[in-house]
Formats: sequence, C-alpha cells, structure tokens
Amino acid sequence: MLDLYDLEGLKKKLEKYEIEDKKEIYVFRGSRKYVVLSSIFFIVIAVIALYPFYKMVSGAEKLSIVKVVLSMLLIIYVVYAFNQLFKYKLIIKNNKIIIKNLEININDIVKAVVKIDKVTSSRYDRYLEITTIENRKIRLRLNIDGVLLFLKIIQDSIGSKLIFFN
Repeated sequence: MLDLYDLEGLKKKLEKYEIEDKKEIYVFRGSRKYVVLSSIFFIVIAVIALYPFYKMVSGAEKLSIVKVVLSMLLIIYVVYAFNQLFKYKLIIKNNKIIIKNLEININDIVKAVVKIDKVTSSRYDRYLEITTIENRKIRLRLNIDGVLLFLKIIQDSIGSKLIFFN
C-alpha cells in the first residue's frame, strides 16, 4: 500500500515499476479503500433516512409530510451517490484518457504534476494535475486501483513532463 504523503517513495516505486502486459485499453476504477469508506458513509445516511419510516410504520410517531419528504430526498441522494461511486471509471484508450465525457489526448499534455492538495478544509489527497496545449488544467484524484500502472503509462507517453511536487 502506498503512503499518501510519500511522493518520493511513489516516485521510486514508479521508476522500478514495469508494465508486464501491454494492452490497448486500460480501465481503472475507484480503489477498494475509497469505495468501502464511501459506502459506509452512504449506508449510515440511508439508515438515518429510513429510521423515520420505521417509526411511522411501527406506530411510534405520527405521519409527517416533512419527515417523509426529507427522508425521500436522502434516499434519492444515497442511490445517486452509490450509482456514481460504482460507475466511476478512468479509461486509457488509443493514447487518450477518458473520464465520463471528458477526453484528454496524452500527446497534448504539456505538463503533468503529481501533488498532494486539499480536498476539504482538513483533508488532503493525492492528485494528478494535467496541463494541456490549450492551457486547460485538469485535476484527477488518484484514488484508483492501479495508481502505479496509471502513472507509468502516462510517464511512458510524456516522459520528463511528469513531475512530482511536494
């Protein structure tokens, strides 16, 4: 497992890493840790949203329109979030990085920087910040399985334009 804050260690592992089986299409999904932790969060929200229904059905509380609407909104949010979580995939195909409807041509990358940056006010995560020829900056969170393979493919394509920034 890679330490989040050890970019030097990641750089050394990347230098030693070799791609064993070259493919035309690589598919990367969310890392198991990220998916499990997010799933726990969404399950807790679902339980909180379903609890008023249980109390209303059991007769412990009267039916309240506000509680029903808020619970339904939370349930819709949980279903949407689970869908987004499990549908997320990052594809490298024909020298392009494809995420949903965003395509980045690897040959158009001017600079790619791996760095640690804030996600929220107190939480940090590892990012790949890509700058293209059109001067677009695209930030990809590296919370995927096979992060070394992903970075190695990019490094093999762009060479010294991949920079590790602490």
